[in-house]
Amino acid sequence: MIIGTVSGSFGAYYFGAKLGWGVPAGPIMGLLLGLACGAAFASIHALATVTFKIDHIVSGVVINLVAVGLARFLSTIFFGQATQSDPGQPHLNVISIPLLSSIPAFGRAFQGLSPFVLFPFLIVFPVWWVLNRTRWGLRLRSAGENPEATRSLGVAVAPLRWEGVLISGAFAGLAGAFLSVEIVNNWREGQTLGLGFIALAALILSNWNPIRLMGAAFLFGFAQAVPLALRDWPIIRSIPEQFVNMTPYVVTIVVLAGFIGRVRPPAAAGKAYEGTTT
Repeated sequence: MIIGTVSGSFGAYYFGAKLGWGVPAGPIMGLLLGLACGAAFASIHALATVTFKIDHIVSGVVINLVAVGLARFLSTIFFGQATQSDPGQPHLNVISIPLLSSIPAFGRAFQGLSPFVLFPFLIVFPVWWVLNRTRWGLRLRSAGENPEATRSLGVAVAPLRWEGVLISGAFAGLAGAFLSVEIVNNWREGQTLGLGFIALAALILSNWNPIRLMGAAFLFGFAQAVPLALRDWPIIRSIPEQFVNMTPYVVTIVVLAGFIGRVRPPAAAGKAYEGTTT
């Protein structure tokens, strides 16, 4: 996600402003570049965990630390400064959702949205169908649940796990690019603010189900949006800003503490497959 923020911002700037492609081509290219760079960076994790069977947690921690330094290095190359890009980069024209944007009190939540906000809603059910109804999806799930059983059927485990990691990295990179291109309109160091870990918490809460994941994302998104919407209330203004900003992270901890014993992750998730992977 960190790599997606800096690469996506660069893509929007380079194609949209420097090459003069404008809107919507520039922002779209930025989003696609963030997706591609996220997948490319995730390949390091796949190489470490799938091919060389390194512990997943160790690899993940190292990659996150590397991403922070690499983003600063890339920023120096892309923008000539280490901590941020110039503000006001190209972004997609905002839209308001008909009917929903007219609802009293809640209508503002459906106004001034990036068109890309609709993308996750459009892919939730297709993703669920692919994972649960297609041969490739069932094999991908089995590679995470029981790789030995997958191998006994003559299916190679390593390619499936590589595909899973690359797809996950691509979506993470796309999320980072969306943050920098469509939300902030420039790249800033540390702008992810731990959102990737909140996304991981949403995945755990959803029990690895795409449809439930949408609901969990709404929950954590609501927890993040409420303090922003109520910041002008006198009672909120009387609370130190740091405590108000803690709200989504506190909600994450409380929710996970209440549900962590009720979820069942894929049996082999986070475990290196020691058998034959080819």
